[in-house]
Amino acid sequence: MIVKMGSSVIAVVLLCAFLSSSAGAEPRWICSISDAVSCDEDGTIGPPDLGGLARPTFLRVDTARKQVVILAPDERRGEITRIDAMHHGAGVWVFSGVEAGRAWSMVISEGGHMTMSVTGDGASWSVFGHAMLEQ
Repeated sequence: MIVKMGSSVIAVVLLCAFLSSSAGAEPRWICSISDAVSCDEDGTIGPPDLGGLARPTFLRVDTARKQVVILAPDERRGEITRIDAMHHGAGVWVFSGVEAGRAWSMVISEGGHMTMSVTGDGASWSVFGHAMLEQ
């Protein structure tokens, strides 16, 4: 009962924060990445090949600066990806861009879910996580 009530309180807090931010100032989110999977054109499924780089675990999505910044791990902290396009509607924010020959898109829902896809030559990555408005 307490767990169920706690989840409801968290959902209400996230929804109120989302609605208040979308009414005025340009929002920023802190996103945690919980899982990432890659599918190659030959059917191989596994973790994305990052060329030896550590997988990002926390990101900041900043609509005012139109950028996604890696916050963790420490060795990747501060890396910036430019947001080329943004759209807000139907309870979601949608972001997209191109970097290093790969197209990416990200969806952040008012419920706090973050989903991202990255596509390149012969590979597609799916990334899943959570988003919390930064105050």
